[in-house]
Amino acid sequence: MPDPLTYDRRIFADNLMRLMKAHHEKQVDIARLLGVSKSTVSGYCAATQMPRMDKIEQLAHHFGVSRAELIGGDEPAAPAPAEVPAPSPAQEIYDSLNRDGQAEFLRYGRYLTRQKEYQADARPVKLETIKHFLVPAAAGYASPIEGEDYEEIPRTAEVPDGADFCITVRGDSMEPFIPDGSLVYVKRNAPLQEFEPGIFFVDGDVYCKQWCTDYAGTLHLLSANPLRQDANLVIPRDSGRVCVYFGKVLMSRHLPRPEYR
Repeated sequence: MPDPLTYDRRIFADNLMRLMKAHHEKQVDIARLLGVSKSTVSGYCAATQMPRMDKIEQLAHHFGVSRAELIGGDEPAAPAPAEVPAPSPAQEIYDSLNRDGQAEFLRYGRYLTRQKEYQADARPVKLETIKHFLVPAAAGYASPIEGEDYEEIPRTAEVPDGADFCITVRGDSMEPFIPDGSLVYVKRNAPLQEFEPGIFFVDGDVYCKQWCTDYAGTLHLLSANPLRQDANLVIPRDSGRVCVYFGKVLMSRHLPRPEYR
């Protein structure tokens, strides 16, 4: 047989929490009523403490029930008051109006239900974003486009289909096709035909360049600007230099093969 004190504590805890829920009261409300700490009321609800009889009588009077309702004695338990849902704000406003006001309230409410932006089933559209890596291409920063150095920007209508990220191009080596400060959109690891522009990582720097190879297998990263042949990169096959291709720059027009002056 269970210990009577423990048994009473558990019944009291269950009954107390049931009545608190029915009356929309919290532990802090009971603590204020009884003049005890909130931790003491937590002990009541956890069945680790039992209030004195005068506190039980005070609770019974407060909830409008018999003592047996709280401690599970031999007295018949009075039913807990039915839990009445709180009226909605709209119902409270409606009830506070006269007949003409109620008619106007309903008329305007029906009008709002026909407005798409106010309909309950209209879900806010999640704005898609694209990563803008903060390592400028051709600016000499020793950081690849793989880390956490990026910001999320809105994927607007101007973002080409298939773009995985974007990057700002610095310098004039790709002018007039890609002006200094332009934002270019890139499809990661997309197949790249000769003389198409791409984003390359060479020996710690990020570049936006056209590319080709010669008969010896030498890689040429080329400037589109006919006046910037000096900015070309030449990487022989056996040079031991590190070159990583990140992706294809998505352009609205085809770039011609560079011709330098």
